Amino acid sequence: MGSCITSITSLSLFFQYSSQTNSDPARLTAQILSGIGFLGAGAILKTSNGIRGLTTAAGIWATACIGIAIGYGYYVLGICAWLLVMVTLYILKNIDKMFFKNKQTIFTITVNNINIIAMIYNTFQKSEIIVKNIDIEKLDNMFWKLSFFIVYDRRIILEELANELNNSKNIISVDYLH
Repeated sequence: MGSCITSITSLSLFFQYSSQTNSDPARLTAQILSGIGFLGAGAILKTSNGIRGLTTAAGIWATACIGIAIGYGYYVLGICAWLLVMVTLYILKNIDKMFFKNKQTIFTITVNNINIIAMIYNTFQKSEIIVKNIDIEKLDNMFWKLSFFIVYDRRIILEELANELNNSKNIISVDYLH
């Protein structure tokens, strides 16, 4: 909506003052795109789950472009672009479901305090990892070996999660099947 209003304003200013100056009606819309690009960059997040927000950022930018097209009076182009964006997002969502299926592995964590299981489980849950089974083995008087059978989205970067867990208090070592 904002990009549409800015485009209309830009055209109005151009037609109103074109005889008095050689202004460029595209200057305001160029600022829209750079500002929306900045907002889109803020929507992209890199976490232990992988990279999130790319589609959101692209959607924000495409919406601004559609608003600019409508603001300049290209209604058919704006509507066609909107339809194309919707169809593309629908197709990509289904492709994502087909190719990015869940993987499974075993996380083996050696700890010196058995009470840390809840913290580890919460860390898995926070990363949208499903724990299917936990096997607890006492190694000696001070250490336990916890084996977590997990199911996760293959886009999750397990190495970052292992590093995060390794930096936790009471965790001696973290390993997983690659």
